[in-house]
Parts: sequence; structure tokens; C-alpha cells
Amino acid sequence: MEEEQQAEILAEINVTPMIDVLMSLLIIFMVASEPPPKHKQPIAIPQSPIEQTENDPNATLLIKIDANGAISLGKTPIGNRDALVQALVANEKAQSDGRVAVKADGKVPYGSVIDVMSAAREAGIAQVGIASERL
Repeated sequence: MEEEQQAEILAEINVTPMIDVLMSLLIIFMVASEPPPKHKQPIAIPQSPIEQTENDPNATLLIKIDANGAISLGKTPIGNRDALVQALVANEKAQSDGRVAVKADGKVPYGSVIDVMSAAREAGIAQVGIASERL
């Protein structure tokens, strides 16, 4: 009968005291160590932005919307949405690059910008982006 009781006894490692010791050591090392330095990391900021010339062949074609809602493709004024679609279809640069950027005045309603972007997509332009102040 004694052999049966010994067979039923399982030896298990109690990890609770080990975890307590590890947590205590962690707290001791955190309190005893130096805090991380509070100095700022130096970064290199470019001094002058890259400037594009007017006749730059790699520049993205720009569709501008002024405060009055007048649309222009590059420097060419465009009358309405349908004329914009036709002008984009006829524009070799827009068709070959497959991308344009839309730059709108801050007073232009959001719907007008979306309408111009959808007109560009309708003209077959795959990438229609929004232009920022600094390129």
C-alpha cells in the first residue's frame, strides 16, 4: 500500500516563490539604476528645399482650384468639369505619367475638390493626389 501512495505523489516545482524573487530583483535594479538621459537627439534638417523649374519634365501636372472655384490645368484655365475631362484626355503628359495633383485654395468647398478628383479619374488618370505647399 505504501508503494501505491508513493506512485500517486507527483513532484511539482512551485514557481510562485521564484516569481516573487525575480520581481523583487527587478524592482531593486529599477530603483538602483540611473534614469535614462533626457538630452535631445540631434537631427539633420535639409537647409533648402528641392526646387522645380517650370519646364521640369519630371514634375507632376497640377490642377489648381482658386478661391472662386475656377479650375486651371497647369497655366491653362478650364471652364467646367467636362472641359477638364476633355483637357486631361488630350494632355499627353497626364496620359503618359498617369498622375496629377490637385491644389485647392483653403476657401474651396470639399465637394468641389472631390469633383475635380473624380473628373481626373474619369479621364483615365490612375493616380490623383493632393498637392502640398512644400514638395
